[in-house]
Amino acid sequence: MRFIKVLFLLFLFVFSILFFSQNNDVLLQAFQFKLEIPYALTLHSIPLPFGVIVLASFVAGSLLTMVYFAADKIRSASKLKECKTRMASLEQELNSLRNMPISEDQPYAAVEEKKEEETA
Repeated sequence: MRFIKVLFLLFLFVFSILFFSQNNDVLLQAFQFKLEIPYALTLHSIPLPFGVIVLASFVAGSLLTMVYFAADKIRSASKLKECKTRMASLEQELNSLRNMPISEDQPYAAVEEKKEEETA
C-alpha cells in the first residue's frame, strides 16, 4: 500500500510540474475578484496571478480535507476508547461469574434430571 501511495504522489508531482510549465503564460495572467451587491456595495481584490489562485485553492482544499479526517479520527478514537472500557467491564463481569461458587440449588440440573426420568 505504501508503494502505491508513493507512486501516486510521484505521478501527482510530475503532473503538477508539467501543468505549471506548459501553462506558464496563462498562470501568470493577473486575475481580480469582484463582488457586487446591487445598490449597496462593490468589492474588488488586488490583482493576483492565476497560478497563485490555483495553488491557494489546492492548499485550502487540502487543509479542509485534513480537518475532516482529523475530526473523523478523533471520533473513531473516542468510540474505540468507549468500546475498550465496555469490553474491560464485561471481562471483569465474566471473571466474577467464573469465580462464583456453584450453589446447591440448580434449577436447570433438576429440570434435566426430570427429563431423563421421564424418558426412561
